[in-house]
Amino acid sequence: MASPTSGGSQTDQSWSSKTKEIFQKWDVHGTGVITRKRLRELLSQVAGKAVTEEEIERCIAEADKNHNGLIEYNEFIEWLQQPCATVRMGSQGLEYFSLEAAVRPLYDVYDQNGDGLVSMEEFVQCQTILQNCLGLRSQTAAPLEDQFKKQLGKPEGSASLSVFDNSPKRVFGQVDADKSKGITFEEFLEWQRTRLVEARTPSKELEELLPALARQLKRVFRFDDSAEQDATGECDSKVLQKIVDNLAKFCVEIWSKKEEDETKAKDIKVLMGKTRHYTNRWTEPPVGLNVKKLKAKFLATESCTKVTENMDLDLMVIPILAEGDDVNPRSRVWLAQIIQKVTMKDGKVREDDPVYYEFESLSWHKTDDAMYKFHTALDALPPELRMFSLLKAEADFGAKIAWEQVEKVLNRCLGHGIMNATQVAEYKNSMELRVMKALKEEDLLSGLTAEESQKKVRDNLMAVSQRPQEIMAMMSDLKVFKVSSVWADFMTAD
Repeated sequence: MASPTSGGSQTDQSWSSKTKEIFQKWDVHGTGVITRKRLRELLSQVAGKAVTEEEIERCIAEADKNHNGLIEYNEFIEWLQQPCATVRMGSQGLEYFSLEAAVRPLYDVYDQNGDGLVSMEEFVQCQTILQNCLGLRSQTAAPLEDQFKKQLGKPEGSASLSVFDNSPKRVFGQVDADKSKGITFEEFLEWQRTRLVEARTPSKELEELLPALARQLKRVFRFDDSAEQDATGECDSKVLQKIVDNLAKFCVEIWSKKEEDETKAKDIKVLMGKTRHYTNRWTEPPVGLNVKKLKAKFLATESCTKVTENMDLDLMVIPILAEGDDVNPRSRVWLAQIIQKVTMKDGKVREDDPVYYEFESLSWHKTDDAMYKFHTALDALPPELRMFSLLKAEADFGAKIAWEQVEKVLNRCLGHGIMNATQVAEYKNSMELRVMKALKEEDLLSGLTAEESQKKVRDNLMAVSQRPQEIMAMMSDLKVFKVSSVWADFMTAD
């Protein structure tokens, strides 16, 4: 059988040697096959739990291509590369994949009234929203809110994915296998299994993308709530644009068909540890979390320096690494790192050791394991959320941040390695061009020299205040950060 990547490379050899080693471990008698008994032991070890007969049968159906009841070496190799297979190869060895767990969040959104069945009305509405988002992502002629309201509820959307090939009502009839006029989770799961196998989307990505799609689809139904509106109560078109774009992006990534070689190459990257799957996500902080109080406590108990213009408190506040997908924001622990930086008279910057805090019982405390918890959470936090956390902390978790504060955050991003100097300069230049364009439109630069115009732009820029989400959206437009599934979760957070 062909190796997972182009022949003869080091990654090919690593893949072959690793899979051969694992196969030989479970082929205890050296007969060249894995028996049903050994398969049960393998699955129990990989899953970390006792497995059912149904799971055993599922794996045999996935792997045993010649139907002799045994898994031969070539079948084993093929099995590990199958889309949606129960067992896959990871960077540390075999990993267990539960398609049920990955699909469940999406089913729960489709089941809007939570009665355990998806009605035709519920199914058609969800399918229509996703289908129309594929068309709306590229339309710019009319205001997005008008397009969305016109398209929402219409079955005729722009779609090029097999999951949306037919009208929603026709698809409902196909998925509703027992014709009970309600789709059970099992029926929904089998429908998705078929489509996902066709798409060949790696299971590692499905674990991230399907719940992310569900979260964004849920936001559509909450769009009229105050959490999805700006301070004036008017519909925030930028928020809606992001939701639509994210839904379209996730649909394409999940259900578009991938070439077999492309999928295998991704599997190899995971095996070799060359891909990062960030698992920490942003949620709203608990009521009472106050950055000013934290800074005051630090200055009173840790700092030996008087508060001056030459001192900067580099503060990052992040949520603890969450267990599972459904996290209650109110019960989530928050952590903080403060690094005091003082610019000396000779221009050199003195950087003190970090101090770590944990927010509990409505106040900040130094704890023995706060440093470990912070770095564990930070390591699982993608770069875009690291910058977002710096912005939110500088704004004391308020709605807007002034330009002077933005500049501080940009400098901190440089220090933390979140951005490079070129990216920072590109963002600043882009903001200056926006301000200059606005001033020209109001004819406020006429008759000024280049130097005077630049000063005018700078003075007006200092008066600008932005939402952290707007800053991050601009970073996305400038390609500073690669848009990922976690990006979608915080772009509508206030």
